[in-house]
Amino acid sequence: MNAEKINYWLNISNEMSDSVEKAINDSRKDPELSSITKMGADGTPTHKIDEYAENAAIKVLENTGKSLILISEEIGKIKIGSDKAEVLIILDPLDGTTNATRQMPCYGISIAIADLEDVYDINDVTLENIEIGYVKNFPTGDAYRAVKNQGATKNGIPINSISNVKRVRDSTLCTYVYRAKSEKLSNLCSSVRRIRIMGSIAIEMCYVADGVYDAYLDIGKIVRILDIAASQLIIRENNGVITDYDGNKLSSKLKLTEKTSVMATCTKELHDDMMEYLH
Repeated sequence: MNAEKINYWLNISNEMSDSVEKAINDSRKDPELSSITKMGADGTPTHKIDEYAENAAIKVLENTGKSLILISEEIGKIKIGSDKAEVLIILDPLDGTTNATRQMPCYGISIAIADLEDVYDINDVTLENIEIGYVKNFPTGDAYRAVKNQGATKNGIPINSISNVKRVRDSTLCTYVYRAKSEKLSNLCSSVRRIRIMGSIAIEMCYVADGVYDAYLDIGKIVRILDIAASQLIIRENNGVITDYDGNKLSSKLKLTEKTSVMATCTKELHDDMMEYLH
């Protein structure tokens, strides 16, 4: 993407974020806000609050007059506009639905954008094609943005607070382990300094980039690409390390059904130390 195109889509990301946040806040009086309305295209239940959020985001995209491909949690994959698609947008309009319905202050929007100008087959587009990542925590107002090869920012200021922790014993780890049964994982979890879980993968991955967490780990191949498409770029652009559980580079295709394991750390040394515990 050239600078003009990057700025345009960053502005649209801001507009989508503002529109979704307003829709969520305006919906608070709906007594059925947390009710399940259907199964989403991703195979998980759709709550009414999710529909409010997604509809608001789609309206912003439709009003751009641009042609694009959208992959979103509830509606799935759709084409907006009649011309050749300029970009592919991976959207989670509300990451942390349970937190939002219970008004726990960790939920927000995740937007990842890949340029399609030189793409022959959209089915070949992967995480490595993501050029813009945008994640906002609505309750705190913190907005994380990254542009490929241009670094990452928090609220418009370059992030310079990533941790330099190098050992598991000194680390604060976010990990979803309540379904995992692994002696090695148990050993790791008993060795870290502390564990925290907030309930929003997109935001918690940004916390690794921001120095709030030292590492994020999900060993099961159950993390949807949709949830991490934006935040993985934010981590990479702030010199963090992110791989799958086996240490392989994340290069999954940008499809609604794609899932992966994730290991994200603030330093290579911490990543190596975690790998020794787990393998």
